[in-house]
Order: sequence, then structure tokens, then C-alpha cells
Amino acid sequence: MVSDCFPNSDIADGHQWLERLKKFRHRWCSLWLRDQFTAGMLTTQASESCNAQVRLFLKPRHDLDLFFIHFSSLLADKRRKETESDYNAKQSIPYIMLENSPILQHAAKIFTPKIFEKIQKQYLVAESYIIKKLSDNRDDGMIGYLIYMMEDSERSDERVVLVDISTTTLVCECRMFRTLGVLCRHMIKVMRLLGDFGEASMRSIPDHYILKRWTLEAREREVVDVDGSVGPSAPSENDAGKGIAMRYRETTAMLNQLAMNMSMADEKDYNKWMGVLKKVCNEANKALSKTITSEDRRSVPITGLTLKEKSNPRSHGKERYKSTNEKERRRKKREYRKRMKSIEVVTADDTAHSDGHLSDLDDNIAQWL
Repeated sequence: MVSDCFPNSDIADGHQWLERLKKFRHRWCSLWLRDQFTAGMLTTQASESCNAQVRLFLKPRHDLDLFFIHFSSLLADKRRKETESDYNAKQSIPYIMLENSPILQHAAKIFTPKIFEKIQKQYLVAESYIIKKLSDNRDDGMIGYLIYMMEDSERSDERVVLVDISTTTLVCECRMFRTLGVLCRHMIKVMRLLGDFGEASMRSIPDHYILKRWTLEAREREVVDVDGSVGPSAPSENDAGKGIAMRYRETTAMLNQLAMNMSMADEKDYNKWMGVLKKVCNEANKALSKTITSEDRRSVPITGLTLKEKSNPRSHGKERYKSTNEKERRRKKREYRKRMKSIEVVTADDTAHSDGHLSDLDDNIAQWL
């Protein structure tokens, strides 16, 4: 890169800053980050998203009590949106552009709508790619395929995919799965070819290419990363790895299903089971109220607080920043209002003076009469 950018300079012989930058290339260059799972997030994307959400609820002038109250409201709002997204994803079926594709049908059943859209996009892009089997024999028994696209009579996006049919293992040079956890178009192209030739194992996505974090049941299982690491479980033995949010979701899902069935029942069955439900709820509330401590009640998210309007980042929690044109319009409005008030005062004085003159004239007329 240095020799191409500075062909006629001595900088290519050795530059201290560039040499130091090259030593840390594993931390900033995307070429060396293809083996790291990033889920497609940028370096500061997580912190910027968190700051934007927190800014809606918290202000610099809040004291410690208001901080915890509004922060609890923030958590409750995030949990509510997450629960709504899970419910909508499980109650709806994503649109499949190619209904006869077994890979897309399998992906629509297990992945969330967002991840399914990414897989379907890769599947559709793979339509325009050309696949060619490599003739060289490898010692490890894997078969090589060359995947490329033709643009202006030239090859582009050329990649080699290695396949082991016995273990349903695919390895692509682009390493998109290693980085995003989603099958790339090159791997999908090979799977479609093998599936069309009778390989049943390639007509659906293999289990080791399905990350639990991208599935509809991700919140009900332990999340396993690409490298096999498992996220930390809850430290409490009584919770058995489930927190308040998890138990709340399970209870809500069961009650939602019950409410749907009761709403479609006839009047007799509805009144019957509504009485049973009220009795069970009253007994459960009485029994649970004796076991829930005050500390447990404090851990329940606080709801009912209104969402604050998003403020301008340049305002620093103060009044919204105003442009020069807006200030000029407001100044003209203030001057116009002042002129109108002065006109009203003058008009009122003239009216009072004319009223007094008319009253004197009436008195003079009364004397003559």
C-alpha cells in the first residue's frame, strides 16, 4: 500500500508511524478480523446505541433517586419491546420469495425475521453466480468448488468453497459465517447444487450452522457462540438460570394462549372457565404475597412513566438549540406583538376620551330639555 501510494518517495523504505500501525493490524484491519465474531457491529455502534437510548430517559440534572427510577423505566421499556418482538416473530410467518426452496422454508421456521431476511437476500444473490467444481484432489477428502460472478466479461467476487459431505461441513474463503453467523451466498450456492443432485443433508441448513442467538428460541436456551463458548447463567440456584424477565415471558405466553381460546369459546364455557380462572388467580396471589419479600418487589421494573422527548445532543440537557432563521422569526413576532399592544393601548385611550366627551354632551342636552 505504501509503495503504491508513494512510488517516488523514500517513505516506502521505512516510516516509524506506519511500521507501528502495521504491528497492530490485527486490531483494526478487516482482513485479520474475519475470524472474529462481530455480528456485523462497528466498533462504537454498541456504545452509541446505548447512549442514545439512555439519553431519552436520563438527564444530567436528575438526582440519585430519579436516576434509578428512570433507569428502571428504561429497562422495563426495553423488556417490553423485546417481548413484543418475540411474540410477533412467533405469531407470524415471514414472506418467502421462492416458496419451493427447502433451504428458505427451513430458515423461515427457525430464524428471527431479521436474520431470515439476510439469508433470503444471500440466497437470491446466489442466483447470478456461476459454480465450477475443482479437479484437484485434497488429502483431507474435501471437495472444492469455485464460485464467481461474471461482470463485463470478467470474474468478480471469486471464492473457493470446500465441502465435506459426510460431516456437512462447508468452508468459504469470505468467512462471512465466522464474522456474522449467517451463511454466505457462496456456501448457499454449493448447498443448492448438492441438494439438487440428491444430497438430502444439503437441502436444509445443518445444525452447526444455526447459531442459537439468531433463532426464535434464543431466549429460552443457552446462547452458544461460534467458538463454542456459552454465556454465563444466573448465579441463583432457586432461579435455575431464569430471571424475573424469563418467568414473566413464560407466564405471559401461557396466559395469552388461554385468553385467545377463551375469547373464541361460547358464553357458557367462557363464564365457567372465567370463574375457575378468578379462583385460581386469587389463591395464587394470596400464596405468593406471603413469599415475596420487599427486596423482590424492588427488583420488579417500574412502569407507568412517560417517555421523554429526544433532546438535541448539542443542548446538553437545556433548551433546544435554535437556528439563526428561527431566532429571527421569533424576534419579528415579538416586535409585532409589541406594536399590536401599543395600538390597543392607544385605541383604548381614544375610546375612553370619546366616551367622556359624549357623556358631557348628553348632560348639556339634558339641561336644555
